[in-house]
Amino acid sequence: MGRRLTRVLTATAAGAAMALACAAPAQASPPGSGDEHGPRMYHTIASTHASAVAQVVEGCERTDVFVSSAVGHYAAQPGPATKQGLTGVLVRVVDVCAAAGDVAAAAAGGEVVLAEYDGQVKVPLEVDPRLTAASVTATIPEADEPDVTIALAVRWTGTGELEHSTGHSHVLIPGAGVVSSTANDLRRVADAVVTVEVTGPAGTLLVSDEPADDALLERTRSHCIEVPRPGVEEFFPCFGFPG
Repeated sequence: MGRRLTRVLTATAAGAAMALACAAPAQASPPGSGDEHGPRMYHTIASTHASAVAQVVEGCERTDVFVSSAVGHYAAQPGPATKQGLTGVLVRVVDVCAAAGDVAAAAAGGEVVLAEYDGQVKVPLEVDPRLTAASVTATIPEADEPDVTIALAVRWTGTGELEHSTGHSHVLIPGAGVVSSTANDLRRVADAVVTVEVTGPAGTLLVSDEPADDALLERTRSHCIEVPRPGVEEFFPCFGFPG
């Protein structure tokens, strides 16, 4: 990470859904208190997630920026209601020329990574209920280099139709118990303006104010009920642990 990077790039995102590697939306707190043998209900009162990806190529260098930000309000029975927020970013610079002419690079996936910065912090997304606008501003410590920080500012503007979907499931897990869940989801494609500044001994990388690829706003309201059979331990299918 010692090479100096000094550049001004840009990011305005518009497009469809994307999976981000930098961070996942905030989720309800995992179980660990209350009655582990009786029925338990977990409410996602509201959880909103915003994502954006930007990509800029200058000469042989391509810079990719992935952003994920979320805010959520959760309640468990038994248990208290909680609010959570999480924002993460990943900035990666690759040499596309080296990747094209290097056999070893092609075998490793076709990319030579020149620099990579990522981190996350408990800063919540600010968003309106109809997913027409959202924003987040955060200073994020780099995950592996404590003397490097990532200053992040993102603004989303909803541009697509507000899509609505619902879901329901009821599953009997033989010998373990029953789990039921419902979901009420909203989704809107968006434009986003992403500004990132990485500072530290490795230099400065700036990304701001040009078109990028994709951005999305999503909101879910849901609940999940799990009922273990008598004597079954560690039955938490709402969190991916069927017992």
